[in-house]
Amino acid sequence: MKKKNYIFVLLLCCFTMTTTAMNAESSVTPEEIDLSGNLQTDRQRTLIKPVQAFIFEQSIEVDFNAGLGTVNVSIYDESGNAVFQQSVMTYAGQVVYIDISSFDLGEYTLEFINSQEQYLYGTFVIE
Repeated sequence: MKKKNYIFVLLLCCFTMTTTAMNAESSVTPEEIDLSGNLQTDRQRTLIKPVQAFIFEQSIEVDFNAGLGTVNVSIYDESGNAVFQQSVMTYAGQVVYIDISSFDLGEYTLEFINSQEQYLYGTFVIE
């Protein structure tokens, strides 16, 4: 095989392996955490949820689809102990990531509360 052909085949193999690895990583589908409660925007009701949360293997992605002012984000373990707390000044389109890689196996409650005592909460499980 000529040197040019050998290099081409080598590059093609590398590209194929890289593309396959990237597709395998991106094929992990996040699970949406079902949130319930009365937290809403100041605007009229819309079909868009003001907050959505998705659990990945090592983190939770929180999507703020509307500005909600300052929101306290907390995660509680099965015993009711706070294992994460953060105050977030929200705006539409904001994405916040919460690292859960150090959490023990079990069920957790994710909670959002604003200054008017409006809240959203949902549970998720780390297996």
